[in-house]
Amino acid sequence: MAAVRFLLIISLSCLHVSLARPKTAFRFRVDNSKIKSLDAMELLELLGEGGLSPEYMKIYDSDDFDPVKRNEGQACKSVEVIEDLSDDYFPRYVKNIVCVDTGYTCKPSDGSFSCVKTTIVKHVLKREDRYVLEHVDDSGKTEYFDLWKRQEIEIGVGCECSN
Repeated sequence: MAAVRFLLIISLSCLHVSLARPKTAFRFRVDNSKIKSLDAMELLELLGEGGLSPEYMKIYDSDDFDPVKRNEGQACKSVEVIEDLSDDYFPRYVKNIVCVDTGYTCKPSDGSFSCVKTTIVKHVLKREDRYVLEHVDDSGKTEYFDLWKRQEIEIGVGCECSN
């Protein structure tokens, strides 16, 4: 079983484009109880190096974000909003920074400057809702696995004064 999961991770990796395209099946044709899920470590492997930013992303609700110091002494105020992307995404939880602009917090206070959110682009995995990965082993037994695809998301990481 571990060899099958390792093969799935390797075959789905964007870094290994020389491997054959994995065979898929329509999700609605497969009994949900027969679709196997990958565990968090396998999904981390699939997400790839640099994929999980512990400052802004977490896997489980009970996990803590790594602390980040930002906007100290700055005119722009911000609040942290934790977004639950649902179990169709990995990692599931994302911390987004939202600017709280009172209108005259940036200098000069004539309204020509305002607080603007600064962002980074990260990758998450999104569970494919129409297809599953189909794997037939040497004995002819067919197994089905959730199919995950990389998707870019934009995360707010701070606020700064800008015109």
